[in-house]
Amino acid sequence: MHRGHPAVWPDLATLLLCCALLATMSGTQAGTIDDWIRSFTDSQIEFQRSTSNVPFVPLAFAEVSYYNDAEIRVDKGRALSFDQTTVSQAVGLPFLISPRDVVVIGEWTSWSEFRTRSSAFESFDVISIGIPVGWLRQVNPDWQAAAFVMPLASKASLNDASWSWQYMGGAFARYVQSDTLWWAFGLFVNVAPGEDSYLPYLGASWELNDQWMISAVMPWPAVLYAPTKDTLFRFGAAPSGASWAIRPDDEKVAFELDSWDLGISAEHRVHGNLWLTLEAGVGGLRGLRVTEGRWQGPEIDLGSSPYVALGINFRPAILQ
Repeated sequence: MHRGHPAVWPDLATLLLCCALLATMSGTQAGTIDDWIRSFTDSQIEFQRSTSNVPFVPLAFAEVSYYNDAEIRVDKGRALSFDQTTVSQAVGLPFLISPRDVVVIGEWTSWSEFRTRSSAFESFDVISIGIPVGWLRQVNPDWQAAAFVMPLASKASLNDASWSWQYMGGAFARYVQSDTLWWAFGLFVNVAPGEDSYLPYLGASWELNDQWMISAVMPWPAVLYAPTKDTLFRFGAAPSGASWAIRPDDEKVAFELDSWDLGISAEHRVHGNLWLTLEAGVGGLRGLRVTEGRWQGPEIDLGSSPYVALGINFRPAILQ
């Protein structure tokens, strides 16, 4: 089976390395992390006003997921099946540049292996690397303004594969209506090889009580249940997929695989700011879009498939 270029093949060792890094952030550097968290707590930025058990969003994570027996439905009723393994990790480093302003610089890396079950098609890998940069300002006690950009590069291990680029960005505002309810508005932009997207954005988060929260923050809608400060359950959806490009006969062909994961996860604080998470569900609403030059082919339907995921999150206890 074709494994791809070894210089860009982050196998399971990547996950273990990220776990060690996160453990270091939560363990031996505990004093530095606490001072850093305290600087944000003492700033004028409003993170959350309630006393909910739901922890702060992860600022770093590492995860491995496996999708079993997904199908591509092609012409004349034929179907091709494949297994998918994805290892991903990300880190975001916020810098407080004034009592009201935060700049976040990060990196995101994902590696996916598509192992086909047909001898007619070659198994291959896809690696994607993104560098997000964001800014947030506390305008007044009820309003925040934010913006971000993220160039994203992807490459497959197939013959004639080349790096493909896309650029994501957006501008948003967040309005805190009460201690338990806030709204978000904005515009999201995705400049991709196949098709550019310009989408208005609307999101919300509503805390029903200390344990339950409904999050309509797109594209990750979810119901969250935190019975204690150390345990979190999540039921919801999240996008997944991959993109790559090849250049047969000097003609660039771009492929974009879209998918949504619907699942339930259990997460538990294992040490300090370090949380271990296990998730299972179904990957569905899959589609494969092919773009060749200025010609865009029809989207190919892909069948749903079960998946499992294991990961580790770094969640700073901003208000805990």
